Order: sequence, then C-alpha cells, then structure tokens
Amino acid sequence: MESAFRLRRIVGGVPHVADVAVRVESFTHDAVAVSEGVFAWRRKVYGPGAVSGGPIDQQMVAEAVEGVRYVLGRRDGDGRLVTVTRICDAPADTGVGDVKFAAVAATCQALGVELDRPPFIGASGVVFPD
Repeated sequence: MESAFRLRRIVGGVPHVADVAVRVESFTHDAVAVSEGVFAWRRKVYGPGAVSGGPIDQQMVAEAVEGVRYVLGRRDGDGRLVTVTRICDAPADTGVGDVKFAAVAATCQALGVELDRPPFIGASGVVFPD
C-alpha cells in the first residue's frame, strides 16, 4: 500500500509545508526504511546537478523516520515495513516538525490507522501528544 500526504497550512501567520510519501509492506516485525531516491524529485525540478544529503536533508529524513515510528508505536497488528519514498520541502516554509507531521499522516493513511490523539499544529508549532 502506498500513500502520500501534502501538508499546506498557515497557522498564526506561520506556513507549514511538507510532502511525504510512504510504501507499506508485510514484514516480520515493524521496521522503517528510507528509499535512496527520497529526494529524486529535485533532479526533475532543478536539473541533474541538484544536490541532496546535506544537514537539512538529514534532519528531514530523521523527522520522517520519527513520524513513521510514532504511528507504528501506537498501533496493534502484524509487522510492517514502512519505506519513506519521497520527502518534499519548501525551504522557506518547511519548519521543524512539518515533515514528521506529514509522515505521520501518510503512514496512518497507508495503514488505515486512526490515532486516538493525533498530532496537531498550534500557534507554537507542531504538537505530538504522548
């Protein structure tokens, strides 16, 4: 099952922008992977010289993985391998927590899961209830 979520919100005058896509497969246990082509879209948009892998990209990958784990840790069921296949940002409008939020939403959609206390975006940013 594949799913994507596009976050486009302005809360308190602050933009929140991120797109995350995931693929879910049956697995022996819950696990998270990141596709090598997670930023491949940049080559299509910016040309073959587009770069990825810098510190900000690493932070976005870490957020996406955290988001997937957030969902996996709050559900019951058989093991699943969730692969993050795409992360898209808007450098001026993607803030801390936005990629994690989008990853949570995409993972929930792909797994058909509804969280009891889903994350939300408040005036101070993205909130992930424990």
